[in-house]
Parts: sequence; C-alpha cells; structure tokens
Amino acid sequence: MNIYKNNLHKLLYIIVIGFGIGYLPFSGTIATIISSIVWYCIASVNNFNVLKFIVITILSTLLCHIINNHSNIKDHYSIVLDEFIGTGIIILLLPDNSFIEILFSIFLFRVLDIIKPWPISYLNNINNGFGIMADDILAALITIGIILLLKNFI
Repeated sequence: MNIYKNNLHKLLYIIVIGFGIGYLPFSGTIATIISSIVWYCIASVNNFNVLKFIVITILSTLLCHIINNHSNIKDHYSIVLDEFIGTGIIILLLPDNSFIEILFSIFLFRVLDIIKPWPISYLNNINNGFGIMADDILAALITIGIILLLKNFI
C-alpha cells in the first residue's frame, strides 16, 4: 500500500497502524490489549472527560478517512486505530473497571469485531473513515450494553 505522498501522510499512516502494531499477527487483538492498558491509565487521570474523548474520536476518524482515501484497499487490515477508539469506549464507560469486567468486555468486543453481526456488518461496508470507525464504535457500545444487562440480571 503506497500512500506516502508526503511526510504528513507518513506520520498519519504510522499513527493509524498503531506505530506498527497493524502489521503484527493478530494485530486487532494486540491493539485491543495494548489500548486497554493505555485507556485504563488515561481513565485514571482526573481531568480526562467525554469531550476530550469525542475530539480524539473525531480526529481518529479523519485520520482513517485520509489514509483510506490514499490507499487502494478499503479498511486495510493494518489499520488498528479503530480498535483503539472502540477499546476506549469500553474502558471509559464500564461501570466497575474490575479486572474480570475489563477482561470479559475486551473478549466480547473482539468477538463482535471479528464476526461482525448485523448491524455492525452494515457499518463495516461504509467505505470511508467513518465506516472504519463506526463498526468498532458500535461493537463497543453493544459490548457495554451486554455488560450492563448481565450486571442487572446476574
């Protein structure tokens, strides 16, 4: 995938592939695990809020859009920035943040992201930066919904 039109594209590409994580085997899972640790640390900072997360999500969507438009492959497998955002949603919205809850949530998120049931699969077919991000965002929100349902009924 030759998208290097200038140094800015190189930098954006490096960010979107998670500084090389996107080319490792099981890159989505590795990115999710590393992102969980990063977001857990970020969530512990008192001045981090939803507005900052929304700005990060919008910027990440724009980065994915730029890289997607400059490549020949829709939602290239090396793009893992979407896992970073999906994991952030889970860590920031989990009710407890206990180790077991995080572990189960991340597992459930990966399952949903891999098998892509409807409507996640529908969003995955959108061929732009929004589509790259939207399926992972929805998988994260469904994960949170399932966790909340399980907590209320178990």
